[in-house]
Amino acid sequence: MREALEKLLSMFESGNLPPAVARTMIRRQAGDERPSDKWSLGNRLLMYLAGTEDARGYRQWEEVGRHVKKGAKAFHILAPLTKTRKVKIQDPETGEEREEERPVIVGFRFIPVFRLEDTEGEPLPEVDYAPPELPPLFDVATRMGIKVKYAPGDGSCYGSFQPGLKRINLHTHDVKTYFHELAHAVHNTIRPLVGGQDPVQEVVAETVACTLCEIYGYTGYAWHGWQYIKACAGGEPKQALKLVMKVLCEVEEVLERIWEAANPEERGCAA
Repeated sequence: MREALEKLLSMFESGNLPPAVARTMIRRQAGDERPSDKWSLGNRLLMYLAGTEDARGYRQWEEVGRHVKKGAKAFHILAPLTKTRKVKIQDPETGEEREEERPVIVGFRFIPVFRLEDTEGEPLPEVDYAPPELPPLFDVATRMGIKVKYAPGDGSCYGSFQPGLKRINLHTHDVKTYFHELAHAVHNTIRPLVGGQDPVQEVVAETVACTLCEIYGYTGYAWHGWQYIKACAGGEPKQALKLVMKVLCEVEEVLERIWEAANPEERGCAA
């Protein structure tokens, strides 16, 4: 682990990084669409705060053969109220002004929706989005009581870790993303993580992920990792290196805990 970490730091310092690999996102398969896929980010956040990943209106649940349980309470999302109004626009080429009719948001209305967990009836189609081959150290998460779920996302991130639920959400099959979120989960056992994109936490997770990629022979991810770490440090390479060096002790502790949780076969794959 230490050799891989030193190799990684050398690449960061010299800028001699391997070519970047293409990264992919999981796309929702036909038949697995949900109304919430078209909701605004704000409404999806309201859904997640309500403790569900699928919420629909009363009639929408009936359309898929499910019914809202007696006594279940709805929560509300916001839908824009629009009116068509004439607005003045300027032609960018001629500078001439003209009027056009366009929809304008004039307010919002509340729409009641119900959680999947508050309905009963026909089972929804289940689609397995897991990759054909699971990433190395996948069972480490299970041994630490952490659930891992592959699913399509909204395009805003490749993955996330939810400390309260002890769950890793993955929206890509890229192995580095699993390593990154596993690092967050293990880091949380050392000291509780703070919410949001904390630079220190992100650099620890990304450095751990890139080191594990080096150990297991996944090339091309160090480039992405370095770009990510630089962004956490305001885009300055020198500041990025300083930040990495600052958190090296935590990086090593996270790596050691992951390695201790791995069985000999999993560690042997890296030899």
